[in-house]
Amino acid sequence: MITGGTRGIGFALSRAFLSSGDQVVITSKTAESIEQAEAALVQYKDQLWAKRCDVRNRKDCQQLVQEIVQEFGRIDILINNAGVCADGQFYKMSGENWDHVTDTNINSLYNVTQPVVKQMMKQSETSYIYSMTSTAGMYGVFGQTNYSASKAAVIGFTYALADEVKRFNIQVNAVSPAAKTDMTIPAIQRAEEECARKGEPFPDYWRIGSSEQVATRIIQLIDSPKTPTGTVFGINGEQVWNYHRPERSEYCI
Repeated sequence: MITGGTRGIGFALSRAFLSSGDQVVITSKTAESIEQAEAALVQYKDQLWAKRCDVRNRKDCQQLVQEIVQEFGRIDILINNAGVCADGQFYKMSGENWDHVTDTNINSLYNVTQPVVKQMMKQSETSYIYSMTSTAGMYGVFGQTNYSASKAAVIGFTYALADEVKRFNIQVNAVSPAAKTDMTIPAIQRAEEECARKGEPFPDYWRIGSSEQVATRIIQLIDSPKTPTGTVFGINGEQVWNYHRPERSEYCI
């Protein structure tokens, strides 16, 4: 099950799982996105369930999980991929933009994951929950207080849930991906323009891989018996690394 599975990294994951022969359920909040994904993945129509579901709506999510279990009998993998941003400096940010981001990026974790976890707890084989975070949640990004807060929440959620459900053989991890998507391309273009204006070289940290590369690495993490639970991974192109949990060092006062 992949939320936000009709675009970007979510779509790349959908295609990758389908090409491996898996049954895949993808969600989007708009009928248009669902139709476009179905058309693009028509060769996998017998394996694909594309469902309209607003991850901000708890009842929608509960109903969808019930339908999936009724149809397939189990849920082996959940990818919490749905996410949005609505940038602006905090003192000028509207309540609507704050709520839009936090409802989609934080509240969806509860709305989608809780009914899925309840099902996974009944299953004997290992299950997997991977959620998308961002370096914005680790370091903060100017003009993205709402997005940064929401992605920090994903990290705390991952650590806590991993501890709670490891006894049920459920692996819970987060991924901070670097990929060219609808969300990142505008920022890359702005960085390129700024570097050109200043006559400066384009920084290496903006040289990022593709959604397909991220999808490949996530599937490799899921498939590997060596992958730990309760970990935040970074992925860029062919590179995969893990972020260590913060540790207290010397007192400042």
